Amino acid sequence: MSEVTTSQDISKVKQEFDVLLENLAKVLKEVRPRTNILNTKLGKIKKDLSNIERLDKYSRTKVSEIAIKFNTINSIFSNDIQYNKKELAKIIEGKHCYQLDSNEGYNDIFFELSMGIRFLLASKGNKPKINLDSDCDVIVNDTTAIECKYIHSASNLIKNITKANNQINARVNNGQAKEGFIALDLSHICPRDKVDEFTNYTFDKFLENYKYLECKRKISGDIANQILANKHFRAIINSYIMSEVETALYGELGFSYKMGPNTLAIIFQSINSFCFEYKTEVIPLTTRGMSYFLNKQLTTEVHKNTQQYIHNLAVGV
Repeated sequence: MSEVTTSQDISKVKQEFDVLLENLAKVLKEVRPRTNILNTKLGKIKKDLSNIERLDKYSRTKVSEIAIKFNTINSIFSNDIQYNKKELAKIIEGKHCYQLDSNEGYNDIFFELSMGIRFLLASKGNKPKINLDSDCDVIVNDTTAIECKYIHSASNLIKNITKANNQINARVNNGQAKEGFIALDLSHICPRDKVDEFTNYTFDKFLENYKYLECKRKISGDIANQILANKHFRAIINSYIMSEVETALYGELGFSYKMGPNTLAIIFQSINSFCFEYKTEVIPLTTRGMSYFLNKQLTTEVHKNTQQYIHNLAVGV
């Protein structure tokens, strides 16, 4: 399992979101000239960010999560990535409803974009060629095909995996790639109620320890931020979330799914955000955990190389 935990100052999130709106406004000027970015759901998110202190805890959590998630798109504009502007513009679609956001249609194209960025940032040394503008979701270095499926329902999980596997076979057969990965986003089927309950319980337990140390005058300062920076706290939260995600996946797929000769592995992720309160402070925390299921037909050498390649994909949200 690989994971990244992000605790960002809200002022930095706002600044990066403003940059994103500027970048997207330029794209919309070309492909949807009548659309004002501030009149879309992103404009409403910007307004909520500006008034985040007045929002309830749930809305604070969701606006932080969605803004941090959207801010990753800025990497597309600052790197040499081939993308389709009309497809990119689809991320502004959907309703401004935090309760329903994880099931909105824009998540499909957004996941493709984020996976392209993940493979870009995972590069060591030479920057890879990332193509998001073909019939394949992502092509890396004209060699590796990544077929991305944002899972809206657990009941359609196997259907989507089978489709992705067939698509990779087609990419290899027509010469677009030599190998491929199936990428799944399982954020929507992650059992959020269970995760929230566990996370709040864990935070409270760490808080008890920190209060004890504060009482003993062993520590001082911002306790809430110290807890969120604690590597043990982060590891516990991430491990539990990915345990739930893996349970959801293997409960449908089992442990013996045959991918065929062209698919190296299934990689899957889940993005979750939380807001932790202590005294008058409210701090957002976003986690993106990732795990994988290697093709059992791989040779020992390919197995080792693929495993290392996937570990390099643990990059920031």
